[in-house]
Amino acid sequence: MIFSLEALQAGTGDCLILHYGNPDAPRFIVIDGGPAGIYNRSLKSRLRQLHDKFTAEESDQLRLEMVMVSHIDDDHIHGILDWMEEIGAGEAVPCNIATLWYNSFDDMLGDTSNALTTRVASLSSDTGISSSTTKVLAASVGQGRELRAQAAARGILLNGGFKGESGGSGLVMVPDSGPPVVTRPGGLKLRVLGPNRKHLDDLLKAWKKDVAAHPDPVVVASFVDKAVPNLSSIVAVAEFQGKRILLTGDARGDFVRDGLNVAGLLDADGRVHFDVIKMPHHGSNRNMELGWLQKITADHYVISANGQFGNPDDDTVSWICQARGDDPYTIHFTNEDMVDPKTDIDVGARVKAALAAHPNENRVVNFRKSGEGSVKANVLDEVAY
Repeated sequence: MIFSLEALQAGTGDCLILHYGNPDAPRFIVIDGGPAGIYNRSLKSRLRQLHDKFTAEESDQLRLEMVMVSHIDDDHIHGILDWMEEIGAGEAVPCNIATLWYNSFDDMLGDTSNALTTRVASLSSDTGISSSTTKVLAASVGQGRELRAQAAARGILLNGGFKGESGGSGLVMVPDSGPPVVTRPGGLKLRVLGPNRKHLDDLLKAWKKDVAAHPDPVVVASFVDKAVPNLSSIVAVAEFQGKRILLTGDARGDFVRDGLNVAGLLDADGRVHFDVIKMPHHGSNRNMELGWLQKITADHYVISANGQFGNPDDDTVSWICQARGDDPYTIHFTNEDMVDPKTDIDVGARVKAALAAHPNENRVVNFRKSGEGSVKANVLDEVAY
């Protein structure tokens, strides 16, 4: 049996495929699609490989048990939108997508979504808020609406396993009754840890208290940049054959820990061990701390980044090393040569220096090899296709 998290080369973003089941007839879940260009450079070709290997005829559809978009950021959603457009044009690899999990900006915030967009758009460039913030917010709202429309047009079930108050599709979230477990065909269980109702309520309260009544552009920018993505990321634990993979999106570390606690996955000392952790926010130190990594550990850590925006932070790599000491574990990186184009900082060299500063004969460092499209964190049998 196989259970593996494959991280495709996704530039600044995330583009993941979860493999599970019988290696002769595996099942797949696609998680995020990376920023612009990644669908054509990475995801499309990988879907083609899987289709050609596991379907008998060209016209047969590759069964995908789920596509999940963790949150609204362009570096996670753009590739999925490109894919949906190709499906609509009849040019995509034939796939049957059982359900799409995605919480759109509008669904999370309701009327607040339009109010926030209007507020940011009304701020002039001389007020201190960057035009890029305005563009990012407008793009995120637009992409979310477009993805919902694309999914509906393709007949793809939205947020399967979650029902709204009116009986339609609901948000993928943790209700007041506690973290839900959704079972996919083949025995995979997805335990959703976030967002929860409190996070979304806090989001609305923050808007009403700190943003809606005040024109301060710095406050608005901070709300857009930090509060919305961090509070809205889908966080889940994938469980198969007694093994567990923690999928974090870009959620902040304390929100992930809170979700684990509510789900009863932390022991009395606040500790838990996973087979794989997909590190949040591309290894940024903004979402992580040493204490978190000391208590939430894994056999495999997956970091998807290419150096842009300084990700992955050498601090985060150093904290993993400090937290694990001489334990055996593997860190998987989607890139080895990483330079931040804005600052010319050699991020890859900093990462290697952090690893060298904490020698460990039991540690394995797996950089994606030149010419290969991905790295794989294999939990059971190796994914050799």
